[in-house]
Amino acid sequence: MALHFLDDALLGLMAALDEETIAHCGRVQTLALTLGELMGLQPSQLLDLRLGAYIHDIGKQYIPESILKKKAPLTPQEWALIEQHPRWGYDLVAPLNLGEGAKRIVLEHHLWANGQGDYPQELIGTKPCLLAQIATVADVVDAMSSHRAYRQALSVAASLEYLEEHAGTKFNAEIVAMFKAEIYPFLRKSG
Repeated sequence: MALHFLDDALLGLMAALDEETIAHCGRVQTLALTLGELMGLQPSQLLDLRLGAYIHDIGKQYIPESILKKKAPLTPQEWALIEQHPRWGYDLVAPLNLGEGAKRIVLEHHLWANGQGDYPQELIGTKPCLLAQIATVADVVDAMSSHRAYRQALSVAASLEYLEEHAGTKFNAEIVAMFKAEIYPFLRKSG
């Protein structure tokens, strides 16, 4: 019963996001869970992954829609706002009765697997947790293979190429290999 209440509360928080972002979060959740199951995660880890992957972009509710749906390149000031969404999302969910892994996904889903690059800036040098690394791969695959205001959807093959190019730095090489071997063949056939 408590889990259903938590799901309802998170759905309420997610309702502040636009439909496109909510749909993206659902697809990221599905792909992340598939990866987590293939990797043999424990049930408690899968629960954190399910919740965290779904709410990973919850902080985007504080970013104006004009920026999120902008068809032109973002200005440095607009990028500065985008880079705040993991911190804002974490601050929103930190007081909730969620597992630490779920909260860390929200905060760490733009950190590189090697602890470098991207944002939040204050975490550069900190290696993200395994659950965040799984969610990051799922996030990138869906983001690249989905239509965005500023570009058409790319192929799943293009997303795999990008993952492989950055395996071991931006992305956990084991997760990339799992995606390539176990999930990519099915995604390639379906679309």
